Amino acid sequence: MKAAKRIVALACVFIGSGLGAQTYPLSENFWKNPEFKNRVLGSYGVHSELEPKLSDTEGEFFKTLIAVLEADLAQGATLLEDRITADSSAALDFMLGTIRMQLGQVDQSIAAYERAIKKFPNFMRAYKNLGIAYIQNQQLEEGIDVIVKGMELGGADGLSYGLLGYSYLNLGLYSSAVNAYSLAIAFDPKSKDWKLGKTRALIELENFEDAAGLVSELIALDPANHELYLHQANVSLAREDVNGAMANLEIARRMGEGDENSLFLLADIYANRGMYDLAIGTYRDALKQTPEKQRRFASVSRAIGSFIENGEWRHALELADIAEAQMADELDKSANLELLNRRAEAQLGANNDAAAAETLEKIIEEDPMNGRALLLLARFSWKQGDIEEAEFLFSRAENIETVASQAYLQHGQLLVEQQSYSEAAKLIRKSLDLEYRSNVADYLRAVEEAASRS
Repeated sequence: MKAAKRIVALACVFIGSGLGAQTYPLSENFWKNPEFKNRVLGSYGVHSELEPKLSDTEGEFFKTLIAVLEADLAQGATLLEDRITADSSAALDFMLGTIRMQLGQVDQSIAAYERAIKKFPNFMRAYKNLGIAYIQNQQLEEGIDVIVKGMELGGADGLSYGLLGYSYLNLGLYSSAVNAYSLAIAFDPKSKDWKLGKTRALIELENFEDAAGLVSELIALDPANHELYLHQANVSLAREDVNGAMANLEIARRMGEGDENSLFLLADIYANRGMYDLAIGTYRDALKQTPEKQRRFASVSRAIGSFIENGEWRHALELADIAEAQMADELDKSANLELLNRRAEAQLGANNDAAAAETLEKIIEEDPMNGRALLLLARFSWKQGDIEEAEFLFSRAENIETVASQAYLQHGQLLVEQQSYSEAAKLIRKSLDLEYRSNVADYLRAVEEAASRS
């Protein structure tokens, strides 16, 4: 049960890292891709009844401007800006907005498009481009308003619907996002962005079957794209299909494209499935992908603890070795001591007592108040028959708040073994006073009965 809960928790983290963020990104090259450039830059000099005209003088200027733009966009923008007045054509403001956007100057681009619309209120393409600029600037609600206005003027197309879907998705309006993305796909059935966006919206609506179908369709079209397998893994996790998630994460890993989150998740799945050798190798790969080792220490320590709980001493020690080799230099003192504690537990479990004692003494030398190490070393001394040393160590641990209850209980158990029932009962009662547990209460009654008979 613990293992299952851990997988679910990690799945939520993985999904969160990929799909649950505040902003759902378009593909990395969206704003630079050739189609996008053509849509925007191809607009120079195109006119319709919904667009402002250039005067003859402005037309002549435009012809000279084109040559400058081809050589130096920034210089062209400066020349164009100097030419624009309150009475000049809105087409010039539109051109400037497009150039500023191409230069990555989004705020200036928005200002230019807004001026164009103010001069020519039915400027359809200006609404559309202003919407693109707003959305690129994460001003999603403003972007929706002007994109819709452009569509009302006759500018409905796949890009407009896709950007509406993107905005709705990031505003948490998932049903609206699905509808908008569906229309975008109808206009542009080959678009990966719109299909991935619709997939994310479907996941948010818990329509996992349709989401899985869309991602499968994308994988069939682009089987070498590792991101699609990570998306499919997310969908599988959302459907509680751990086997499906494992298979897709492994595919991404074998493509050499697993990232820190996906590799840790895959390793945890392997560990929970008892596929320990695969888990160890994947944890090793995951740590190599981890830039901030300290941040990941809790995950690694938990994994070592899981191996220990399952009696997988060899694998626990192997992962401790990997962690020490890849992380120790970047861990703080507390984490390094915890790692040593894990190692000592595994060494004791593997009956490598001499090594365990050496490790525990090293911990106590570094941190004399390390209660966990004191308890382990006390148990080791007890196991070795050194009762006096064990009692001394238990007594030290009883003064450490975090382990005091366990120390009293284990000290009492040692005295029961020595048939010192009355003294044992006193210690066990102290343990219960600090932390009540029904099984310990039953144990105390049995010890008290033994004491009354002795």
